[in-house]
Amino acid sequence: MPKVGMEDIRKGQVIEAAKKCIVDKGLSNLSMKDIAKEAEVSTGIIYHYFKNKEDVLLQVLKESFRSSHEQVMETVEPLETPEEKLTKHLENINSVPKENPDFYLLLMNYLGEAKHHPEIKKIVVKFFRNLKTYIEEYLGKDLKSDARMKHLPIMIYALGLGLGIMWTMDNQFYDIEEMETSIKDLIFSYVNLEKGR
Repeated sequence: MPKVGMEDIRKGQVIEAAKKCIVDKGLSNLSMKDIAKEAEVSTGIIYHYFKNKEDVLLQVLKESFRSSHEQVMETVEPLETPEEKLTKHLENINSVPKENPDFYLLLMNYLGEAKHHPEIKKIVVKFFRNLKTYIEEYLGKDLKSDARMKHLPIMIYALGLGLGIMWTMDNQFYDIEEMETSIKDLIFSYVNLEKGR
């Protein structure tokens, strides 16, 4: 029986090991033995904290989305104006593939499984919807009063997702630093806001 108080540590250890295994081997080639070996625990320990392999995979996905969302919140939320928040959010779009490239590798693995696994699909859809809602909230009243802005949150997320996947697959495909300026120019010209940069 694992020691009392070790649950969060052990769960975190298993989740991190599973992430690494997914990035290294792919979701379809992943086994509980791989995760146990990477985490340096027995498969029995994993089954003590998680119902089965699917439970581990769902927790990995939730943790990946949680940490990505926290990064946005930590950098965007303290700012005051919609323009400042939008600028920082656009900068975050570029920083995720550079600072956390495993996020997109994990996401691509899970997107491939979402159609066949309702729980994975549910988590992915919830993440997309939460981010859309968050963008809508920080853009505020302008979003509701201007029909052109209605789809802006989805456009921002789609742009970031597409660019992140492309750069993760081939970091020579485009210059990520130049792209940050281009993203800001594109979005700010679309919404006709003062850039404030």
